[in-house]
Amino acid sequence: MKLSLAMIVKNEARCLARCLAGVRGLADELIIADTGSTDDTVAIAKKFGAQIHHFTWINDFAAARNFALAQTTGDWVLVLDADETVSEPLAREIRAFITGPRQIGRLKIVSDFKHRGQTQRSSTFVSRLFPRGATFAGRIHEQIVSDLPRVNLHGELAHDGYLETQKSDRNVKMLQAELARDPRNAYLHFQLALEYTSLERPRDAFAALQSARKYMQPSDPFAPNVIVDFLYAALELKQYAAGLEAIRDSESWLADFPDFHHVCGLFYMRYVGSDPAKNIGDLPKIEQSFLRSLTLGETEKYKSVYGSGSFLASYNLGVFYHAFGDDAGAQRCLEAAARQNYAPAAALLQQLKP
Repeated sequence: MKLSLAMIVKNEARCLARCLAGVRGLADELIIADTGSTDDTVAIAKKFGAQIHHFTWINDFAAARNFALAQTTGDWVLVLDADETVSEPLAREIRAFITGPRQIGRLKIVSDFKHRGQTQRSSTFVSRLFPRGATFAGRIHEQIVSDLPRVNLHGELAHDGYLETQKSDRNVKMLQAELARDPRNAYLHFQLALEYTSLERPRDAFAALQSARKYMQPSDPFAPNVIVDFLYAALELKQYAAGLEAIRDSESWLADFPDFHHVCGLFYMRYVGSDPAKNIGDLPKIEQSFLRSLTLGETEKYKSVYGSGSFLASYNLGVFYHAFGDDAGAQRCLEAAARQNYAPAAALLQQLKP
């Protein structure tokens, strides 16, 4: 079976060589649609033997993706972005996958991002490997259109694009334009919130998440992350009433999501601390939330931040125990987090030494 790599790029000299090196020996042809690069992107692609096709940018990612797909000749197509890197375990899975039945492979994208000055990591599955004939729809945050069954592949596709925010202003404008045409689209409101978060505009992100909550359905694949991100935004902006309402409305259908319980623990810590005399009745929910996260453990069912079901929950539970004088409990939790190489836990343990 012949495998084609299909990419759209613009000014990706920072990372393109790394991406193409990761598919050397995997893809039988490299198809790159360049939308107007002014750096060394095209020259780098040519060094790897890629076929370069020029596409005039029309503010439509699906159109650009489909143009690239139209240039491919393989039986199967792998779609990547330049800031992604295929791991060797994933490459082995892809080779095996394309010898099987016609179905769509959902790749496990592992993304680094900044949160309050710390680099964290999340994972989610996205449809990127498919038989020839499928196409994309959506001017931004485009999706594969196909009735074929979808199967998760578990090798990692590393992504570091969230650490670069220079494209967020462009994306905000595109999302706003799409929302002007489709104002009740919860997915677009959610994506807009993500861009505002990258730009460190928490009030705008909170407003977009409020709209996403209003228009989404719990069955929407992105709905769990709308709630989690909404709670983080409510926590940051001290919108406690809105946060409590979101928790009450969501706790039944997010019972198995460790990220939800983790953020609930953080939210209740801040909420109780804001007015202890008034809110002391919710104090037990702090411990309950973190313990629930740890009981659930890490998940692949949802887009999840690594550590929400392990070291992050252990660390924050340890901080809680320490604040209330339970030194044994604090040490136990912090040691568990430190064993997973969570540096803040190791640093706090050092401070607690007599």
